[in-house]
Amino acid sequence: MAQIFTHDEVTRHNKEKDLWMIIHEGVYDLTKFLKEHPGGEEVLINLAGKDGTTCFDEIGHTTEAVQLRETLKIGKVTGGSGGEAPSGGGPLSRDDLMKELDDDWEYEEKKAESSPWIPVFVGIGVLVYAVIFYTFWR
Repeated sequence: MAQIFTHDEVTRHNKEKDLWMIIHEGVYDLTKFLKEHPGGEEVLINLAGKDGTTCFDEIGHTTEAVQLRETLKIGKVTGGSGGEAPSGGGPLSRDDLMKELDDDWEYEEKKAESSPWIPVFVGIGVLVYAVIFYTFWR
């Protein structure tokens, strides 16, 4: 028998390290799947503790994704407090979802991280080359 959760209980699990979501009245613990999600972590984090049915359906997930989703199911949701999810926990309309997910994304170039040992190795390489050059061409 599946465990039954209220909307209030699901809403409390809205952090990266404790992430639950409602999809088609099922409750899914997506905490371990967060880093593996092909669509990125941000989508799941923004819908954490809420009903992600609309988003899930509109993306058009594969059969494999639906099967994977079912392996993460931990129970079902009931009406909870008055049958409605608190603080916008119900299904989001497409426009509301786009507003919530639309951050002003800016491209950030990856910072080039160089090793502090590079100058040492270059110096040693130049020294070895100089010794070899001096030894053979004097």
